[in-house]
Amino acid sequence: QTEVPLEGEVILCCYSAVNPYYYKYAVDGINVFAVNLLPVVLVTLVLGYVDSHNRLTSSSVKFTLALLSIMPLSYYIGMAIASISAQSTFAVGAVVNATFGSITELTFYITALIKGSREGNRCYTEIVKSALTGTLVGCVLFVPGLCMVIGGIRHQEQRFNSRSAGVSSALLFLSVGGVFAPTLFSKVYGKLVCGECHNVTQNPLGHYLCHNCHFDLMDNNGTLYYSHVQPLVYTVSLLLPAAYLIGLFFTLKTHSHIYDIHISDCHMPGHHHSAVVHWSRWRALVILLLSTLCMSACADLATEHISPILTNSTISQYFIGVTVLAMVPELPEIVNGIQFALQNNLSLSIEIGNCIAVQVCMLQIPILVLFTIFYPTNFTLVFSDLHVYASMFSVVLMNYIFMDGKCDYFQGTVLVMVYFILLAVYFFAPSPSGC
Repeated sequence: QTEVPLEGEVILCCYSAVNPYYYKYAVDGINVFAVNLLPVVLVTLVLGYVDSHNRLTSSSVKFTLALLSIMPLSYYIGMAIASISAQSTFAVGAVVNATFGSITELTFYITALIKGSREGNRCYTEIVKSALTGTLVGCVLFVPGLCMVIGGIRHQEQRFNSRSAGVSSALLFLSVGGVFAPTLFSKVYGKLVCGECHNVTQNPLGHYLCHNCHFDLMDNNGTLYYSHVQPLVYTVSLLLPAAYLIGLFFTLKTHSHIYDIHISDCHMPGHHHSAVVHWSRWRALVILLLSTLCMSACADLATEHISPILTNSTISQYFIGVTVLAMVPELPEIVNGIQFALQNNLSLSIEIGNCIAVQVCMLQIPILVLFTIFYPTNFTLVFSDLHVYASMFSVVLMNYIFMDGKCDYFQGTVLVMVYFILLAVYFFAPSPSGC
């Protein structure tokens, strides 16, 4: 043994730092995986803008690198938002959270819509709608379900704040109903157009068998869309952000006490307590701006090199949108939710998924709709039946699971299995028209 004086210094040399608890390591408050993935961001930007003719590597590799780069950048953006919100007033924190909370997805969606509009390709619009639906379904089913399963392995039964979950469920019902209201309106008043019809009975008044049927709102029945559906879309796009701001004011200001409820032996923190000061305000602001710029560049590269994947892939474009494009940017949030579940803090794990789903409906979609006013794209707030049924069923199931305020690994397994069933439906679904 070696005795070290009290005023001395001890230098610890580590030859190997990789172990089963590597995910817990942090460098200056930053998760070690986010630090390790920073070189990937540099490689992505260099390859993407220097090798524009794909001489060094293919478009598939560049698209994969761009998606991997989004993961650490979204983590840095989230930490910067948390640091700024924790050191600011309620109004400033709410504005920063609403402005940059969905920047990861919005940059990709907007660049994809612009590219699709320039090329006259409707497939980009369908991909964006699939990614929006995939984020909503994944954050409602997969994120809380996975947290319940992993947390239930360590804890036999976990309790969570049922009142805060009820607030999130109410916002989800409101947002899903508002987002899909134009779609349901078009199903009621739209004109059904069929591509191929054959007379089965050889009688002019007999039965006809039709294929490739869809509700036509733009081509042959444009009056209905521009006179009735489009005003409804703009009305919903203004009401949903207003409801989101009211929800923020309710949860963070007037009724913040409902998030300070003792569940079992664990004190469950609310939104305003979960924000941790990692960096100073100016450092967080600089990191936020730099990460946003790099995020925009990576999103631009992802949309630039997604065309070969969409055209050459035998998998349905629906499946690509609801899996890869929807869930890869949410991986940092999934990891955070799992960590909270292992600490028996399931309320925070559930709130992470619910807040992302609410932001998709109440912020991201209205922003995309209002963006079409300034830059005309093919994005219309009319979704396919598959998106409508999957989203509504997910929200209803989530609300049923969260009613009693307690859960175990079996209930989490149900949510995860339903999510995989919906993925199977998307996998075998035919590609959307125009792709």
